[in-house]
Amino acid sequence: MNKPRMAACGLDCSECGAYKVTMFGDLEEAGKMVEFWRFNKWIGPDDGAEAIVKMNPICKGCWDNADCLIKCGCGNRDFRACCNEKQIRHCGECGVFPCEDYKTWASQNEGCQSAMEHLLSLIAKSP
Repeated sequence: MNKPRMAACGLDCSECGAYKVTMFGDLEEAGKMVEFWRFNKWIGPDDGAEAIVKMNPICKGCWDNADCLIKCGCGNRDFRACCNEKQIRHCGECGVFPCEDYKTWASQNEGCQSAMEHLLSLIAKSP
């Protein structure tokens, strides 16, 4: 697998199911997304993991997702755009991290919370 890529929010793209499906055609990861994709009507009620894999590109990583079919929480919250505007690599380099938008996003699920913890650990390690 490619070396880890970090999204603006601090998520490791190489751990993201949508990224794995796009970059590696990972059917196991696509299978984990079937119900969510059916719910959003991105695939039909009888479609499965193969239909998701065929819909590429889903996600090429936070910094390359201009052509992607869906946007992750980072894209929807404009973290990437904010980082670009401030000319920083990720939210952890921002002087107001974690901002209220980030805290709200991070409270949504464990994956989001782990992204915040990752960035906090990077901050703690920096000189």
